[in-house]
Amino acid sequence: MSIKRKFRKKEGFILYESVIALMVTLMTLGILQQSLQIMKAIQNTSFKDQLRWHITQEKLQETLGDAHLRRVTTDKIIYDKPGNKGINVIESYGPSANSMLRMRTATSGGHEPIITNLNRIYIEKSQNLVIITTVNKANETSEMYLTNGS
Repeated sequence: MSIKRKFRKKEGFILYESVIALMVTLMTLGILQQSLQIMKAIQNTSFKDQLRWHITQEKLQETLGDAHLRRVTTDKIIYDKPGNKGINVIESYGPSANSMLRMRTATSGGHEPIITNLNRIYIEKSQNLVIITTVNKANETSEMYLTNGS
């Protein structure tokens, strides 16, 4: 004679299954939180800098596109615009560790900062291109290629 026991299948989770599910959920939320913090930091630094750089390049291209370049040196662009009186200058200004690229008029004074907090600015002209090379505080080198019609 054999004794048969009938085990009833229990519905639901066993305790260790719910503990494992809770651990997986907490790990997923932790990874998601870290990912969102990293994404926010990346957006705040690189996107703003890239956008600012592109807007600056477009403004300089618009300014120098139809200008008559009088002289281009390693730290200065002297130009005049058709229809405008006076001579304008785009130049490197300030000490080498904290220089800026600025725009000013040669006669009436005052200036407009274009890019600030740079370690180095180098300007050169090659045929109808004006190349502005900058090195920022993180020692990242960037170049602007601006075309000139004259």
